[in-house]
Amino acid sequence: MEESSTPVSSWLAFTLAFESSARLIGELRDSGFDVQKIGAMIDQFVNAEGREANRESLENALRGKLQANELKAIHSTANQRKIDQALQWQSKSDQHHLIGIDHPDYPSQLLSMADSPALLYAKGNLSVLKQAAVAIVGSRKASHASIQHSKSLAAALADQGLAIISGLALGIDAAAHEGALQALGKTIAVAATEIDTVYPKRHESLAQRIIDGNGLILTEYPLGAKTRRWYFPRRNRIISGLSHGVIVAEAGLPSGSLTTATHAMNQGREVMAIPGAVSNPNVRGCHALIKQGAALVEHADDVLDVLGSAIVDQLEPVSRSTDASDALSKFSRSGLHNQQSLDIAVDDTSPLMELVLRQLAAGPASTDELAHRLKQGNCGEMAQLSATLGLLEVYGKITTTAGGRYSRC
Repeated sequence: MEESSTPVSSWLAFTLAFESSARLIGELRDSGFDVQKIGAMIDQFVNAEGREANRESLENALRGKLQANELKAIHSTANQRKIDQALQWQSKSDQHHLIGIDHPDYPSQLLSMADSPALLYAKGNLSVLKQAAVAIVGSRKASHASIQHSKSLAAALADQGLAIISGLALGIDAAAHEGALQALGKTIAVAATEIDTVYPKRHESLAQRIIDGNGLILTEYPLGAKTRRWYFPRRNRIISGLSHGVIVAEAGLPSGSLTTATHAMNQGREVMAIPGAVSNPNVRGCHALIKQGAALVEHADDVLDVLGSAIVDQLEPVSRSTDASDALSKFSRSGLHNQQSLDIAVDDTSPLMELVLRQLAAGPASTDELAHRLKQGNCGEMAQLSATLGLLEVYGKITTTAGGRYSRC
């Protein structure tokens, strides 16, 4: 991985010593320091080796924000052990990344935030951070209809070349990631846990498929950090910050998804909401956002209109080579599930489709279970299986159960 202008070990020393590192960096930036200067001051302090002059610049800059003796934590034995652990983790795989705020790979979108994370931990393909993106968020206990609609919307937007961002949670988040994967697009999961912990645990296979599909898992929380309740709403600022717009698919009042929408408003991002029946309490948050000026969106074309030509004209749609894949694209853009409204050019005698249907004849199964039974193990095979499952849903031959398993209709 390309080295940042400040060694990652120095960013580790600072962020591991101070849980409030994002706030401290924000205050230094408010005082007129840019991230390169901040990194240089931290690096000088970390490597001071007793030279007082190298310590003074950071001490002076943080005067009133930290006590001078608090900075001793940077050089503590316990802190050094954590630094070594993180560097060892990074060295284990070329898909393990530590990204300081002044690194070229650090997402430029996050620099506009008042409390940008000083260091990011990531697994997967960093290039997805350069891709225009939208976030799709909503209830963990969303209705089946909302989950299906969110999945098809995510697939349509991913097909157009947008990366799909969400939080790896149950419900709408999982649907957003799954939709992007089914469209063979890119997705980013922003975790509220340390990088090697997946929450909920049942999404470990989904997290791996995101990585295998050239997507990315991202967090600001250090290795070994114990997950705290307030980590979840706090990470939402990163979900919105990485995006050009946030779509709230289903949210009641109150709802954690509304914190993501609030962050988006404060960050100058587009805020969109999908409406629902006025009698449904689980969409009151969406309706409240629309009343406050959020764009009402139903399908992918609505979202693209909100984002505008400056973003849309830069997109590179996902290329597909089969009629079946084109059918999935058409279905996803429509956002509909009425088979009569679709002109599906699909060969329903496809060998993989037949194999999947035979497996599901014995009972419901998850994507991973089907992949294991059908020996569809590598990245390309998993992507083909996901797309096939999406097409079978469109064709009305299978359906998704509440637990994310597939069953024959």
